[in-house]
Amino acid sequence: MTPLARILRLSAAYLGSNLARAAIAFGLSLVIGRALGAERFGRWILCTTWASTLTVVADLGFGVLLTRDGARPGAPAGRLLLHALLMRLAVVVPLGAMLLLAAPRLIADPEAIAGVRLGALLGICGAAYGCFGALFRAQPRWLPTVLAAETACLAAQLGGSWWLVREGHGVVPLVALATLLQAVQIVVSVAVWRTVFGDRAAVARPSLDDLRALLRRAIPFAASSIVANLQTRVAPLMLGYWSTEIDLGWFGAASRFGRAARLAPQALFAGALPVLSQEHGRRDADVRSTFRTFDRALVAFSLAMAAPCILLAVPLLRLVYGPSFMKAAPALVWVGLGLAPALVNSGRKVALLAAGGEAVVLRWSAIALTAQIVAGVVLIPALGAVGAAVSLAAAEAAIVLPLWRNGASIARPGKCPVDFFEARSGPVGAVLERPGTRG
Repeated sequence: MTPLARILRLSAAYLGSNLARAAIAFGLSLVIGRALGAERFGRWILCTTWASTLTVVADLGFGVLLTRDGARPGAPAGRLLLHALLMRLAVVVPLGAMLLLAAPRLIADPEAIAGVRLGALLGICGAAYGCFGALFRAQPRWLPTVLAAETACLAAQLGGSWWLVREGHGVVPLVALATLLQAVQIVVSVAVWRTVFGDRAAVARPSLDDLRALLRRAIPFAASSIVANLQTRVAPLMLGYWSTEIDLGWFGAASRFGRAARLAPQALFAGALPVLSQEHGRRDADVRSTFRTFDRALVAFSLAMAAPCILLAVPLLRLVYGPSFMKAAPALVWVGLGLAPALVNSGRKVALLAAGGEAVVLRWSAIALTAQIVAGVVLIPALGAVGAAVSLAAAEAAIVLPLWRNGASIARPGKCPVDFFEARSGPVGAVLERPGTRG
């Protein structure tokens, strides 16, 4: 299969998995909410939110880094797994212990206290499995199987939760079920590890130099994740401070169409990362052609996603939210106008990450965030929701050309990825380097 065909195949797997998980998650909330009532459903939400927060805090950038590094030909998957696990556990276990001890001071209800304490274990298990999952997703051959197994696990949680609430059980058994299923995923991952990775599955004795080298490479990924989260939250926060609640509601309605339009492109990006990383690792003459084809296809795809938001703003708002939201149409038009450069930029960031350009991605993401804040300070007090949407669009448009230039440069065949094969990366980098591949 050609690289583009592999990207489309993996993207289809991600899209199908995402849609199935969204449906299962909705069913899970429906089953628990109807059985437990609003108050106890809120307790379950609280417990799972604390667990997911622990997992997110302990990510440390490895969610993307392991997928990128693990896709490279000859990458030492066993060493990457061990070092990432050690660093994640060094962060999440103390945090989980602190949450376990602090639960009675955070919550008064006994059931919620017990659920949050068990949620600490769920968060630890989630952080541990994330290392396995990221490396499995780096293997295009195994990706559909991995996604299917993860979706099946979520379906098992839905079925088990239905049985528990039917038998009269409450929040704590529901959290215990989620923790048990997460632990089962870890056990299965260990069982199939050598089958998936073969000779690369060997786990060597950890060294301090290896840990430092991997942590250095993970820092830009972790920082990029923080910047990306700020980009999605800055506009609503600024609207809440400088504008009115109705403007915040209009912007929220408009931005939800943008999120829906990103669903398929996000699946494309997830499918593209391991394929582009693998292609760049081979360093043959087709690398530049692969990157160019991906970029051109992405531009056309982004325009197709943005067009409905621009051309059908009024009927979409009237159909989904009702006549009272029709005044949000100008904001939705600007959300659509910003969607095209945002998706193009996201695709180019994926290509840069695949080629080792995470420092470039972090730099221009931070510049876009700064531009968004400056534009928001100027526009939001006068234009409200429209000003927030314009600030987002302007920030993404400002970095289109720089990202394109950096992407065109770093994707050249034979060019060494940033900080990937350098000697200063330590023993991990030395293992990854193959004779004759240095640019």
